Amino acid sequence: MVFTMRTQVPGTEKLHLPTDVIDRLLDLLSTDDHFRRLFTENRHAALTQAGCSLTEEQLRAASPLHCLTVERLADKETIAAAHAELRTHLMADAAYNNPHLLDVGTTHAALRSN
Repeated sequence: MVFTMRTQVPGTEKLHLPTDVIDRLLDLLSTDDHFRRLFTENRHAALTQAGCSLTEEQLRAASPLHCLTVERLADKETIAAAHAELRTHLMADAAYNNPHLLDVGTTHAALRSN
């Protein structure tokens, strides 16, 4: 199941990912090179592969998922080392307003500043 969060502006609701999808996403980003490539090229398809209940098309229609846009994905070791912090952050409502935590060089610094 995927939830939407209300925002201040009607019509701009944001997706809130369930815990099992967050866990699978972080596991795959820290171990699977093919999935990492897919995530950087098509985050909607990657979330579907990570177990999101919506299809890629439904996800795309529901949200651009700007919060999961990365220019250069942090390496597997960095994501693995920050797994617990990333999980906590992605489970919080604020996560969907603060993009780019998976970008190289920003993971730990961004988590410490929140």
